[in-house]
Amino acid sequence: LVPVVIVASMARGVSMAPRIQVYNDIACRALGIELDACKSSSDVQGRAARIQASITTVMSVLSALATGPWSRWGDFHGRKPLLFFTLSGAFSMELVYLLVTRENTPFYSYAEQFIMVGPVLDGFVGGLSAFNGVVHAYTSDCTAPGSRAKIFSTLQGMVFVGLAIGPWLGGLITSSTDSLNPYTLFYVSSTMNALLLCFVALVLPESIEKKYEPLEATIGWRRKPLKASIKSGLAELLAGLLSPVSIFFPRIITNYEGSRKRDWNLSFAGGALFLYLISIGVFSIKYLYAKHIYSWTSNELGYYMSLLWTTRAINLLVVLPLIVNYLKPKHRPTDPLSIWSELRFDKLLAQASLFVDASADALVAIVPSSSQPAFVAFSTLSSFTSGGNPTLHSLGAVCLHASGRSSEVGSLFGALAVLSAIAHVISPTLYAVTYGTTVATFPKAIFVLAASLLGTAVLLLAFIRIRNRVTLATRV
Repeated sequence: LVPVVIVASMARGVSMAPRIQVYNDIACRALGIELDACKSSSDVQGRAARIQASITTVMSVLSALATGPWSRWGDFHGRKPLLFFTLSGAFSMELVYLLVTRENTPFYSYAEQFIMVGPVLDGFVGGLSAFNGVVHAYTSDCTAPGSRAKIFSTLQGMVFVGLAIGPWLGGLITSSTDSLNPYTLFYVSSTMNALLLCFVALVLPESIEKKYEPLEATIGWRRKPLKASIKSGLAELLAGLLSPVSIFFPRIITNYEGSRKRDWNLSFAGGALFLYLISIGVFSIKYLYAKHIYSWTSNELGYYMSLLWTTRAINLLVVLPLIVNYLKPKHRPTDPLSIWSELRFDKLLAQASLFVDASADALVAIVPSSSQPAFVAFSTLSSFTSGGNPTLHSLGAVCLHASGRSSEVGSLFGALAVLSAIAHVISPTLYAVTYGTTVATFPKAIFVLAASLLGTAVLLLAFIRIRNRVTLATRV
């Protein structure tokens, strides 16, 4: 699985900076502004932010609709085919970017409209949300229950290793030959995705035993009238959307002393993750901000991205594992109460990561915009808090186990993927509207918004209770 995660992230990293350039170029052509005046135009920045937000929103809406049903489909047909489908969506996305950058073609002339085909194709197969969900589910299939902060941290670190190498590799390719423009990198990312699809199809093993419906059930389904089949399909789609999120509803738990209480821990953990996922939408607008304020080229922006991903990888592969190794309570299978110590550890680790992240965004908003070193330094500090995502995933799994619902871990990661998709529906519009309306007066408003969301997430985590009692979940 590790090569899949790294190469997929590298392909994203290679094309990340050129995508920002694509949005700016499309906005310039749409507004009829000369290329030299584009860099300093707030109108172009607002239009580029709206284009980026439209792409992300369409993909996220479709991902939110598709992730739940695809996750349920993967439970029966295996993680491997689902992983293949999600990667094929990323491959289609790169091809669309490649087409809209080819001059003297209909795709180039109608780039602002045709570029929306990419997120439709990617969102239909679940997009990045479904990819992350199936990767976490694949990892859970291959690991023991309990706190998975270390393995999720390592996995997330592999993502950032790929994202760090991608922009650096892209800058190396374009700077080595003057005749190459940044859009050449879409050929590189498309080739990487194509090779990755071949690897998944031919080499990657399946993590779970495939489950097939009995022949009688299949035959019976085929004999249903068309109207009944459509109605049944819509019902299954609705169930796929609602049933994953329902796992965050509070449940009544009963301890061995007989007392019954409503457990909100998973609800607070899910809410904190949701706010965190909305807050990280600042990154895509942050790149537009840096390109606008400091007039960076695509290569310079790529090196900045590479620096951020490198620091995130160092944090996830070195710093966070050291913290987990030395401070995490030892899991004792014979002691059912040890799970509460692991829950306390994951909770504190998540709070610390989100608090530092919020502080870094707040500092960016406070320091003068003219201070480019300060902007880079505080962005790097924010990257050192990248443990929030894997720790919150681990915290959710531990909350589930502590409430006596370990068997629902697969549903949990499907639900977290749905939360991610919904957050990515809200986030781009929220930040695009904020940036578009404040870029001419106070462009740092996006950092104030991100810090507020992260601060609220830290507050939600504070409500998670450590009970130190053996509990059993009860459906009500």
